[in-house]
Amino acid sequence: MKERRTRVLELVAESYIATAHPVASGHIAARLEVSPATVRYDFGSLESAGLLQQPHTSAGRIPTALGFRVYAKSLLPPRPLHAAQQNRLDEHLKGAEGDDLFALASRLAAELSGYAVTIRLPADDALHILEIHLSQLASNRLLAVVVLENGLVRQLGVTVDPAPHGDVIDDAERNLRQLAQPVGEVPSALLELANRADAELSRTLVALSRAWHDLQPPRVFREGFGHLLDEPEGADPSFMRLALESLESESRTEGELFVDLDERVARVGASFSLGRSSGYLAIVGPARMRYPGTLSVAQGLARALERPGRA
Repeated sequence: MKERRTRVLELVAESYIATAHPVASGHIAARLEVSPATVRYDFGSLESAGLLQQPHTSAGRIPTALGFRVYAKSLLPPRPLHAAQQNRLDEHLKGAEGDDLFALASRLAAELSGYAVTIRLPADDALHILEIHLSQLASNRLLAVVVLENGLVRQLGVTVDPAPHGDVIDDAERNLRQLAQPVGEVPSALLELANRADAELSRTLVALSRAWHDLQPPRVFREGFGHLLDEPEGADPSFMRLALESLESESRTEGELFVDLDERVARVGASFSLGRSSGYLAIVGPARMRYPGTLSVAQGLARALERPGRA
């Protein structure tokens, strides 16, 4: 009996996801080859457990948020993306680096899932420097091009009046490349180096330390909000407001895939390695989300972003 009720919940969820209409007992009875009375009894048990609800008198049943959560959890771990979809994902992302990589990844995830997607990178403060290049822009201005983990590039204007000579700039670059601290700890490390350097190098390192706080804030990439308008729920302004709030939420997960939802909005999330830190992606849609495919897309995208050579 327990197995049958589990199957009833699954069938109600699948039918409601496909049609956006409450599911009648007769439909489930035909699928299971049992009587409608038996299904109505199971409906009652699932309602008592908080897994199904009846939106209107004499209407069929739909899953509650808890019911959808139980249904989605039963799909973990998800099936891998179809080979054609995974190959398309890998091929499109091949060769993309830095911010371009994540902008493209968010677009692909939105196309594959049919929902809205947000990718949030960690704050630059948590990342480490891979490379740094300094060049003179003007008589009192330097440009620092900072390459962070996974190819993320940041540009920083540094005022030094007058600008140092080329050999001092080269020396400053060598000092910066030796730093093992994350970005957030670089200013204090630069001041320590400046205390041990000659006057010209010290002046340049101090200027870099002062300007360092202007590095850009965490990057967020969002795509596919228009997909939500194609859902029946998209005609409801209150749903769209809640979906937008979910897209803008900074809450994240570590490690495994997860599903977070209420009666209106669902969010499938996953984290991915970004050097010694991690990024986060979320796919947002109605509670009536196509969970099997969405979970596969989230998992496939996270794996594509973590493939060897990315970090």
